[in-house]
Amino acid sequence: MNPEILYLFGIPAVAGIVIFLLGNRSPLFSEGIAVLGSIITFLLSFHIAMSTTRGEVLTLFREELRMDALGGLVASLVALIGLIAVIYSIPYMRKEVKKGVVPSERLRSYYGWIMLFVSSMLWAATTNNIIMLWVIIEGTTLASVILVAFYWNRNALEAGYKYAMLLTVGITFALFGCILLYSGASPHIPSGLDPLKITEIAKISSKIPKSVVLLSLALLLAGFGTKSGIIPFHTWLPDAHAEAPTPVSALLSGVMIKVGAYALIRTVTVFYPVYPDHIKLFIVVLGVLTMLVGIFMALMQDDLKRLLAYHSVSQMGYIIAGLGVGTYLGIYGGLFHLLNHTLFKALLFLCVGAVSSVAGTRLIHALGGLGRKMPITALCFFVGALAMGGIPLFNGFMSKLTIFLACAKAEMLWATVLAVLTSLLTLFCLLHAAYRVFMGKGMDAANTPRNEDIKEVSPLMWGGMLVLALLCFAIGVYPQMVFPILDASTRAIVSMMATP
Repeated sequence: MNPEILYLFGIPAVAGIVIFLLGNRSPLFSEGIAVLGSIITFLLSFHIAMSTTRGEVLTLFREELRMDALGGLVASLVALIGLIAVIYSIPYMRKEVKKGVVPSERLRSYYGWIMLFVSSMLWAATTNNIIMLWVIIEGTTLASVILVAFYWNRNALEAGYKYAMLLTVGITFALFGCILLYSGASPHIPSGLDPLKITEIAKISSKIPKSVVLLSLALLLAGFGTKSGIIPFHTWLPDAHAEAPTPVSALLSGVMIKVGAYALIRTVTVFYPVYPDHIKLFIVVLGVLTMLVGIFMALMQDDLKRLLAYHSVSQMGYIIAGLGVGTYLGIYGGLFHLLNHTLFKALLFLCVGAVSSVAGTRLIHALGGLGRKMPITALCFFVGALAMGGIPLFNGFMSKLTIFLACAKAEMLWATVLAVLTSLLTLFCLLHAAYRVFMGKGMDAANTPRNEDIKEVSPLMWGGMLVLALLCFAIGVYPQMVFPILDASTRAIVSMMATP
């Protein structure tokens, strides 16, 4: 019995409920409860990650809740970005209230839904029940759709509606896939709830009829792939990221799409050894296409948030391609990039939020010369850009190199070449945007503040950015610091794989 699993997602859920019930006292109360709940959750997630890295498997309720190293990794990332996003929200949302964009009474709703959103993502990392996994993934959509449409203007409502409809319809395919897997597994597993447990399905996956496996995997890829933002199920992502408040964008891109990838890992990889040729090649092709479409769309964007949203699509392609290779090296590289993308993408979104908060616009052509006024934000943005571009000494380089080597070793040189090309285009796109915004000639939009009125954002905003930037650099210089948890997570996936 490991009750800390329950506390992991229970604490932010209770914090969210308390905010909804008592948050009308003052915005300060909502902020305080959200910060306190986030700190406790992060400390608990760190403890769980350390325990699972040492080889422990935490279980509760007869393994209905189960956390290995992979669950610990995902939970710690969710809790970290959740904590940074909540702290960042305090000055960010106060300024939105001051500008009249959001009424102060709605801050209670904002912090309440953020805590429930974080709770639902943490719950997804703990469940061992394939149907509950689907329910919780759908729950993350319901918890976050209010946040996507939080500003209640035309664009935000349209983005929220599109987000809800596409993800709800898309995730329904995953439900059909989960039911098919259950029906195929139940004849080979004793009656009761065991046929619903992912660990039990993994043990007998080679006995499930091939036609059932292939159809269920196609449905799971479509369903959970929609949540992950992979091609061609990515169309919700640019609108949702662009219209949501910036801390929510950091959560959506930083961790929510990783929770979709986590669901794919849990359900799809167990069948790799059974049907390697069919599944692996298809997933690698899907990952490479996602890279290419994402980067080409990013190159055409003038809105910084939409640019980063399409980069999220592209970077998810690396993760999917690494996992698709199916070897230890490929899975390790995919998980490594999942960790790195969480850090540098959340960093970049928070930097863009800082820029738009003081400059009043996210359009690249209307910005320029901000580096002198916002040196910390500029430094952090460049760190994030270099990390995502795969430059040595930053974390993105090591994870991308691992994926390149995994594809080459699997005799998929074409995937390696296209992945390297995508990385070069990513670097060009981000450095071009960074130069224009922070080192360009100056702002030329009539409705933006004068350049001399712009100054660096609050320490509560740049503090989290600086932490993420330092992590990007530290992991790039000394990648061995994350090897234990990545190695344990990779071995957890490999041990779940069926034996043909």
